[in-house]
Amino acid sequence: MASHRVASVEDVPTDSMRHVDAGNTPVCLAHAEDGNFYALNDVCTHEEFSLSDGELWGMDVECPQHGSRFNLQTGKVTGLPAVIPAKTYQVKVDGTDVYVEVPD
Repeated sequence: MASHRVASVEDVPTDSMRHVDAGNTPVCLAHAEDGNFYALNDVCTHEEFSLSDGELWGMDVECPQHGSRFNLQTGKVTGLPAVIPAKTYQVKVDGTDVYVEVPD
């Protein structure tokens, strides 16, 4: 696994998300209502649209194209039409820096 600095805490306000790249991996970085940061692969498993262009609904991210939803903590599908879970990645906050761990 490789850890990549992807943002500053202030770059992603609570209840928002943004696209970041962890090395060559596209990531949807979310700062959820619980105050924690979460990272999912930014490509929807239903069709290849950017999850970070969608919306946060509590602890779920909704794809902007067809409304598939994924749980931020587990990647589990919480709203159809997607049936394949999203990949999740470990997030670490060190001071004001946000790091995401992705496979090498």
